[in-house]
Amino acid sequence: MKAKILTSVALLACSGSLFAQTLATVNGQKIDSSVIDAQVAAFRAENSRAEDTPQLRQSLLENEVVNTVVAQEVKRLKLDRSAEFKDALAKLRAEAKKSGDDKKPSFKTVWQAVKYGLNGEAYALHIAKTQPVSEQEVKAVYDNISGFYKGTQEVQLGEILTDKEENAKKAVADLKAKKGFDAVLKQYSLNDRTKRTGAPDGYVPLKDLEQGVPPLYQAIKDLKKGEFTATPLKNGDFYGVYYVNDSREVKVPSFDEMKGQIAGNLQAERIDRAVGALLGKANIKPAK
Repeated sequence: MKAKILTSVALLACSGSLFAQTLATVNGQKIDSSVIDAQVAAFRAENSRAEDTPQLRQSLLENEVVNTVVAQEVKRLKLDRSAEFKDALAKLRAEAKKSGDDKKPSFKTVWQAVKYGLNGEAYALHIAKTQPVSEQEVKAVYDNISGFYKGTQEVQLGEILTDKEENAKKAVADLKAKKGFDAVLKQYSLNDRTKRTGAPDGYVPLKDLEQGVPPLYQAIKDLKKGEFTATPLKNGDFYGVYYVNDSREVKVPSFDEMKGQIAGNLQAERIDRAVGALLGKANIKPAK
């Protein structure tokens, strides 16, 4: 939703200007190019290799629109008048003064980001209070997860990744010749990390591969422990040979172990929907 709403706005953030100009208005509130210029400068000061690109400016402008909409709603709901909000803001200001950060040229931009962060926290807490997640909702999600993985397997995969089909076929031939997987991996793989460790990554459920990476799932779903893909799997410009180091039944954590994470995810979804609704109702106009 956000991307659709902001498409026309983002096109205006392509480059800096010697003179501040209005890039967009959000419910009548202007966003000037000087704001984005300052954010670009602050970002590049923290990231020496970052370049001032249209993509960076587009991203910053989109974030500024979202932050502006949330700030307006926080003000409308008077969340910024709460004692907790005022205390948090005062403490952060005191810390900035004590460290001398408030004297730095970029402080205005940094401080605005701090206030945006507090606005986001205040609005998230408001949604959590007014739209709480129930135990029944959490249990329903858990039951779906548990049912989805019940009786299925997860595998520990080793991967030999090459940029030449010839090398991938050589790796398969070496594995067929009973050479150890670690040795073959270190000889042919382009992945420096796995070449150093020689160890497969953690376990991945076959159900996840079936949904997320169907070609890989089809290639390894019938392999037993110690077996490998006899035909290299092409992925873009690379070729992969996969080895099943181990397999076991998926063990879904207990409800008590997962309920906190599930509740957090459900609450985050509600916050995202609430922000999306604010954007949907907002009068966002690109500058002419």
